[in-house]
Amino acid sequence: MMEDLSLHILDIVENAVAAGATRVLVAVNENAGRDVLTFRITDDGRGMSGEERARAFDPFFTTGRKRTGLGLPLLAHTAEACGGRVVLETAPGRGTRVVARFRLGHVDRPPLTRMAGTLMTLFFGHPEVDFRYTHTRNGNRFSYVRRGRTGHAAVAPVELAALREALRTGLARIGAG
Repeated sequence: MMEDLSLHILDIVENAVAAGATRVLVAVNENAGRDVLTFRITDDGRGMSGEERARAFDPFFTTGRKRTGLGLPLLAHTAEACGGRVVLETAPGRGTRVVARFRLGHVDRPPLTRMAGTLMTLFFGHPEVDFRYTHTRNGNRFSYVRRGRTGHAAVAPVELAALREALRTGLARIGAG
């Protein structure tokens, strides 16, 4: 089990980028009234074949250079241990969508506390990718869109600071920071 759910999100998005995604949507919804935490990651990468889809939750299967593919199996195990589940929708050439659902108040559910850092890692680790992040908490919503850029221009420190502040204040405004 990963110590923070944001690490699962980081892993899934990294896999999406490795599969050629140029657009990634990360949507998080926390609803205390329904006792549900859901996150959805949608990408426009290459998608998976039927065989890849059938084996996606097998920890000994990977399409990468690693010998194991623990990301989805660990996420599924965590979700199921916390009264939820993971759904994978994918098709070759059409991208992939991963939806993970947890009981928000489950005692074993890892926290979701590092989203700002996770997003910073993704945004600056993959400057060519368009990212859209939406986080809803008990009806309050924060959204951030980061358009990909061409070339390999270094990120200015002022841009880094502005992004960090926008994420920190936006998440704090909805009580998720």
